Amino acid sequence: MKSYTDFIVDISQIRANISNIKKYIGSNTKFCAVVKANAYSHGLISLSMQIADMVDYFAVACLKEAVTIRLYNKVTPILILSRVERSNLAWCRENRVSISISSLSQLKEYGDDCKGVFLHLQVNTGLNRFGFRSLIEFKKTIEYIEDRGLLLEGVYSHFATKEDDKTFIKRQNFKFKQFKKLVKSDNVIFHIANSFATVSGENYKYDMVRNGFLMYGLCGEEIGNKPALEISSRIINITTVRKGETVGYDRTYKTDKAIRVAVVPVGYADGLDRRLSNNFSVLILGRRCNIVGLICMDVFMVDVSGLDVSIGDRVVLLGKDGDKEITINDYAKTLGISPYAVLLSFNYKRMNYILKNKYT
Repeated sequence: MKSYTDFIVDISQIRANISNIKKYIGSNTKFCAVVKANAYSHGLISLSMQIADMVDYFAVACLKEAVTIRLYNKVTPILILSRVERSNLAWCRENRVSISISSLSQLKEYGDDCKGVFLHLQVNTGLNRFGFRSLIEFKKTIEYIEDRGLLLEGVYSHFATKEDDKTFIKRQNFKFKQFKKLVKSDNVIFHIANSFATVSGENYKYDMVRNGFLMYGLCGEEIGNKPALEISSRIINITTVRKGETVGYDRTYKTDKAIRVAVVPVGYADGLDRRLSNNFSVLILGRRCNIVGLICMDVFMVDVSGLDVSIGDRVVLLGKDGDKEITINDYAKTLGISPYAVLLSFNYKRMNYILKNKYT
């Protein structure tokens, strides 16, 4: 059954974005698609199936995400970025899923259960979340791995900032190189570059890049990447509100003249943050129209005065309409939060989840 609201993921655009990234990094650098958190709300199962032929690795945050991919893809290597319970190591070994190691004590705790499991050592270069910060402990861990015949597949770190703190990024990269020198094997994959570092112009590529935001087209205009997600709905009611009347709960919006108000069936249950009430606009017939009144659980209201609108007309919440566009960054700036948090807030479970230009 159809909803009034469409959550559209353009697969051809995501594939084009990946193609741009791969051209930029060159054939000697692997591409790891970060698909944690339901592929940044783009849909983990659908997306991973649509891009599997273009990626060298998938990166996920937890075992459950890896299990989800393995239901449909038995081949593409997967790296779990967070800690894995010891009881799940056998499954990782049997399903070609790599795990992250943050300390020698973690490795010893796993004991023989991690034999045959591909290991990626996390290095703490400044994020102070996970990873080795001592070169001595890191060296002992390498020796421990070699002595027990364990499988060291990769060594990686993660930048603490994006493009706005190049000095600290370079400091982190310098630290990473110190750890890299301690690894003598030529078969280890070194990776540190996130989306912003990948296209920064600096040489942070190493053997692999891990990209999420860049793959989804939410940065990377300099290499031709574009957003792949669009959210649109339709007007389901239009009413005239007289001068001096109020709109919505708690009467937060009072008219100083008669206005026409359209009702759109998207609310905070769908991820439209209530703080956008009286503070944001959407696109209707190529024009920005202000949200009026408090956003409700299931609907919001918008001032459409002066527009020749009808019930059923399209309302763009994210994406383009004519020469105007609403972006994730527009939401982030208004709300004063991370664009990542905005993206993950949208809940397409009550919308029509549409894969546009499917590849397979």
